[in-house]
Amino acid sequence: MIHRNEQNIADTWKLEDIFPDHEAWETALHQEIELSARMKTYSGRLSDGNALREYLEMAEQLSDLINDTYDYANLYADQDAANPEGQKMVGKAMAAAVQVSTEQSFFDVQIMEIAEKDFSDLLKKRSLRPYHRYLTEIRRLKPHTLSEKEEALLSAGQEAMNASAQTFNILNNTNMYFPDAADKEGEAHAVNSASYIQLLEQQDETLRKNAFNSLYGTYRKLGNTYASLLDGQMKQLKYNAQVRHYNTALAASLDQVNVPVSVYMNLIEAVHEDIGILHKYMKVRKKELGKEQLHMWDLYVPMVDEVDIQVPFEKAKEDCLASVQVYGSDYASIYGSGLNSRWIDIYPNEGKQSGAYSSGMRVHPYVLLNHTGTLDSEFTLAHEMGHAMHSYLSNKNQRPLDREYPIFVAEVASTCNEALLMSYLRQHTDDPKLQAYYINYFLEQYRTTLYRQTMFAEFELHCAKLCANHETLTVERLNQIYHDLNVFYYGEDMIVDPGIDYEWARIPHFYYDFYVYQYATGFSAAMALSDKILHGTQEDVDHYLQFLSAGCTQSPIDLLKLAGVDMSDPGPIHAALKQFDQLIDAFVEVRKQ
Repeated sequence: MIHRNEQNIADTWKLEDIFPDHEAWETALHQEIELSARMKTYSGRLSDGNALREYLEMAEQLSDLINDTYDYANLYADQDAANPEGQKMVGKAMAAAVQVSTEQSFFDVQIMEIAEKDFSDLLKKRSLRPYHRYLTEIRRLKPHTLSEKEEALLSAGQEAMNASAQTFNILNNTNMYFPDAADKEGEAHAVNSASYIQLLEQQDETLRKNAFNSLYGTYRKLGNTYASLLDGQMKQLKYNAQVRHYNTALAASLDQVNVPVSVYMNLIEAVHEDIGILHKYMKVRKKELGKEQLHMWDLYVPMVDEVDIQVPFEKAKEDCLASVQVYGSDYASIYGSGLNSRWIDIYPNEGKQSGAYSSGMRVHPYVLLNHTGTLDSEFTLAHEMGHAMHSYLSNKNQRPLDREYPIFVAEVASTCNEALLMSYLRQHTDDPKLQAYYINYFLEQYRTTLYRQTMFAEFELHCAKLCANHETLTVERLNQIYHDLNVFYYGEDMIVDPGIDYEWARIPHFYYDFYVYQYATGFSAAMALSDKILHGTQEDVDHYLQFLSAGCTQSPIDLLKLAGVDMSDPGPIHAALKQFDQLIDAFVEVRKQ
């Protein structure tokens, strides 16, 4: 794999759009600290309307400074985790953010201490109208907010509380080296986080099996370390929930974004009720691959071996841009500009953050990819640019304190754009083999997004419950939970090979505080919305674009109602799984041609 300094500049993101150099970043960091110090002087004065308005105006500036400095440091560090300068910058940015958070911890407490009538009078002031939602959202969490001194102590401890997640990221991205995997001819293939899935997509079972054993054999050696890190993460969530007077860590997490716990539980229950559809898919997969029994390394290999698809990045760009024309010229123009203006860091290199993400920066979004030329890489581009456009439109249409859309709706825009890309690709081929290949790919989207992410959510819930019961998360216990879940989800046609028991160790999202369930709920919402966008009216498109521009101005459930789907009911989940069932049948039919 190439080193960072060997990358073509045109294939990397342009961090100079945020700060021209590190000196400018340092200056902004000092401005952040100085502004926070000025804002501290407003403590005790927030019941005065003029003082509150002045504070909130500065809070908007501070929000921009924190996002710029912290995200810039992380983007720089994620280019090459082995570069010590990046880690130092992240440390400085985090320390500054913690200091600011500690200094401003009085704000929420003092807003909650304002008498109800006085607070109501404040909201009637014209100068405070732009902050109505922000202020009322703070008051919503009043039962779970501590005293001013306690909030300051809790805020100051967050840097230490994040140690498990930070250590996981460094270990997983810089210290994991895997043996090469030999194919059936004895040729060695490099195994790393970027190439692993690509190796599992190969028709050569010897290569797939060896890649599987290479990866999980390495994680097995560090199983106790990863178990300790996850145990620390769960203890942090438990502690935060307890001190804020929540019954569970799950309730604490979901309440922060105003999502009922019932949504999480409804997802797991709905998927359990329709688990037979996944078992049906496993039977089809087993038949198509001509195997008597499936192994875990057989999950990603395409069932259509006659098609060899390579998608260079330029082709992926063309397809993705064509697929979003349905949104209208304004959306498509911005999207196209992002593809060609170095918003994106395209290819893998040594030490680069694995996976993919979008960072919704104020100047414009940034997208990290590790493009390898597979169909999956093309859909990853569609996915992350969906995030990027959601951030772009929210940032351009909302004030700083209303820009950040809730994480519950975050996966809707990304997954909706994947559905549009799939529709575009299927419409532009008459080849039955290629049609089957595309359907195969989308079947895998259902499996990996709706079922697999729900399995992750269920695993995370098991971990949290064990921690709540004062049980240590040992590697043996974690492996058993994960093994049993795989047995349940994949059914009797799958041999759950022992190596998969360690998969939990490599999943970064388990350090994101009950995040993964939103991939599944977001997927379900996206399937409904993409159908409206493709087959509905212009009004349906307009409603969806309003949703993308709304930031966090409404609750997550209401935002999705604005877009055109109600996720307070499990109906969309069952509907998505019904579509999965129909897609399985469509695949079987097209294979007969």
